[in-house]
Amino acid sequence: MVIGATTASHRAFVARLKAQAAAAGLSDRILFLGALPTPDVQRWFGRLSIYVFTSRNEGFGLTLIEAMAAGAALVAARSGAAEVVVADGTTGLLVPPGDVDALTAALEKLMRDPPAAATMGRRARERAVAEFSLDAEVAGIAKLYSTVRSGGRSGSRA
Repeated sequence: MVIGATTASHRAFVARLKAQAAAAGLSDRILFLGALPTPDVQRWFGRLSIYVFTSRNEGFGLTLIEAMAAGAALVAARSGAAEVVVADGTTGLLVPPGDVDALTAALEKLMRDPPAAATMGRRARERAVAEFSLDAEVAGIAKLYSTVRSGGRSGSRA
């Protein structure tokens, strides 16, 4: 499934992907949904068992966190914040950017072992809630303010 608005600069790329899917006989299995309202995207995330993030230059891919929160195992290129977000071997698998063989191998590994993918998905959700949720963000900011207010001495109160 491919979700997202297609900009003018990406139309040719998407057209090639659709043609490749058709040539491989996969048009009925690879969905190109375009831009969707947020609630629809969230419903699709809830249907995933594996989420693939192949960006070569995205600084912090929010979609990784969304997929984790939905309980999907991750396969991501070692790029940008993916190396920080994905705990390799625990919440998903990291592959070198642009390495199609490594990406294929990682996907095949998870697709051949659904229980392992499900375990990674559960761990991903746990990590998303513990480290990337709004509550975790608020706690981190409060801790920072407390540290600044106390002059950098941890544990002291102002």
